[in-house]
Amino acid sequence: MLHRMPSFHDAELRHMTNGPESFTPDGKFILGEVPEMRNYFVATGMNSHGIVSAGGVGKVMAELIVEGESSVDIWQHDVKRFLDLHNNRKYLKDRATEIVGKVYRIAYPLSDYSTSRKLRTSPLYTRLKSAGAVYSQSCGFERPMWFDIDSEDFMDVDRSFFYRTDNSFGKPIWFDAVREEYFACREGVALIDMSSFTKLELKSASTEVVDFLEHLCSNGVDIPIGHVIHTGMQNYRGGYECDCSLVRLAENHYFIIAPTVQQTRCMRWIRLHLPKDGSVNVSDVTSMYTGINVIGVKSRDLMSEVTEVSVSSADFPFFRCKEIDVGYATGVRALSLSHAGELGWVLYIPNEYALHVYDCLLNAGKSYGVRHAGYLALRSLRVEKLFAHWGQDLTPTTTPLEAGRAFRVKFNRDFIGKEALLAQKENGVCKRFVQLQIHDHDLENDVWPWGGETIYRNGKLCGMCTSAAYGYTLNRQCVIGYVYDKDTKTGNLLPIENDFMLKNAEFQVEIAGKLFPAKVFIYSPKLVSVKAPTSQYVATQPWSANQQAA
Repeated sequence: MLHRMPSFHDAELRHMTNGPESFTPDGKFILGEVPEMRNYFVATGMNSHGIVSAGGVGKVMAELIVEGESSVDIWQHDVKRFLDLHNNRKYLKDRATEIVGKVYRIAYPLSDYSTSRKLRTSPLYTRLKSAGAVYSQSCGFERPMWFDIDSEDFMDVDRSFFYRTDNSFGKPIWFDAVREEYFACREGVALIDMSSFTKLELKSASTEVVDFLEHLCSNGVDIPIGHVIHTGMQNYRGGYECDCSLVRLAENHYFIIAPTVQQTRCMRWIRLHLPKDGSVNVSDVTSMYTGINVIGVKSRDLMSEVTEVSVSSADFPFFRCKEIDVGYATGVRALSLSHAGELGWVLYIPNEYALHVYDCLLNAGKSYGVRHAGYLALRSLRVEKLFAHWGQDLTPTTTPLEAGRAFRVKFNRDFIGKEALLAQKENGVCKRFVQLQIHDHDLENDVWPWGGETIYRNGKLCGMCTSAAYGYTLNRQCVIGYVYDKDTKTGNLLPIENDFMLKNAEFQVEIAGKLFPAKVFIYSPKLVSVKAPTSQYVATQPWSANQQAA
């Protein structure tokens, strides 16, 4: 400091003020309206960055209080990212001690915490740990990221914390292990513990719940019993408050599956709009069910071994739900989807049956080479197919038209955010969700993309990456994110069509100061496999002003 500012050498210290500082469980601010009551706003937990961030925090808080929404995405700092467990004093004391030490440390990709762990676990935790699971946590829930089955000492290592040892911005130590898991998901069969997902149930005496969800969701929810849809719950600006899978279990009964991080936010949004007469009831059943994703081209063969229910494509097509028996277990909700575009079923199992069902799948799967897989393989599968994930690619400031999900919006009915989406449709879409496949990247020596990289079109800044992963089928780095075009004089965003991406456009992605050429895709690319047929499901279908939304 004295070298940079020599005048400080003679400066006198006239007054020093010491005061307490607040630190949060994840090192990020706590902003927004609390979920427990209306019109109670907080702005706290500045983690030693309060003064430098005061202007931005003040602006955002003013917008939230006056407008009800902020002009920028503040999800990472939203108070609604927390659960009751984050109020536990011992949890906070142990975690805050670690947070203080990490304030000025290098934030390596996918790094995690070592304190306040092993709090929320699925019934499979110990079994998966003994199989080599390397855990990370989300909302306090331990989730297997990958499986280290090659290390001689993996049984002696604390798996929950081993994930933190890979301090690198380059090729990670799990690259080869995740490759095996990835191809098991595509060309064989794998099991993924997805118990951490938020699970809600909505019921009513008659069909009031249908009318309620029709108003809350942008997709049509009056579907046949046993059907599954993907839908957004939009805010009044058309952005995503929630992105979920919705199952109709009965005329007056729905089951909702949402991302882990949305447990508080999704419940709060639903309760905020419940009918005042109490005709619709919502309950959080996240902790009642274990979720196992049976994924891969051989998943149908495996499922046919463990249940008497026909799982043929005719009897159990995509996006259906049936209550089935597995082994001796009853009441297992089987959804014919995989969250990654591959053939598969996600089984929601009453917790007391979880180990039994897991053993049935594992034993029957030996004939098909079943493997364990983690969330890193799932991430590669979704990014390679241009599948968006809430909290990273879908936020309260992005809309279905921007994210290529207009086909999931039914405009022939009233719902929250309809007016904003119709206005965007009329005025033109100014951001577009795309995939960029990076060329000339040295897998071994170049810094990897991890999300947050800038995108250039013909040498001009045009966007930012929201997610990144290595595409094992494409054999290259893949990033997904939003691109835009700006008026050079006013700085305002301009409506863009497909030609902006596809004609006379050369794209580059900047990774650690180095520009890499990239090929842009506006649809989910077809992934050719010599062992498995490609999925016909397309998650992203770009909106065009020349087409009509349903």
